[in-house]
Amino acid sequence: MNLADVMQAVADRLDTITGLRCFGYPADKITPPAAVVTYPESYDYDSTYNRGMDRMELPVVVLVGKTSDRATRANLARYADGSGAASVKAIVESGTYTAFDTVRVVRVVFDVVTIAGSAYLAATFTLDITGSGA
Repeated sequence: MNLADVMQAVADRLDTITGLRCFGYPADKITPPAAVVTYPESYDYDSTYNRGMDRMELPVVVLVGKTSDRATRANLARYADGSGAASVKAIVESGTYTAFDTVRVVRVVFDVVTIAGSAYLAATFTLDITGSGA
């Protein structure tokens, strides 16, 4: 798997969610709602014999707005739902990809993230991705 191709493929798939601005790299400036595909903490080689499969856990940060707005909570809930037209899990897992073989959204954690001096309510989704190591 090529890391840049994997990150861009996930961003392209998320870009099908209406109104969500997507970046296949850590952006230094965003306008919410936005999804930012960031770098994995680790990239594991040789999960199967003879370069058969590599694996990574890829974080996707969805930033929705000010932490004190009720609309922010409603927007975040749509992205965190397990199904639906704005569900990160449903959209990512229903895609067809050439950059990797499998993807599963395994968890989401919530936090406040600061980008360019602005604080945003955020959900960080962890994607378990596998693909050919050859």
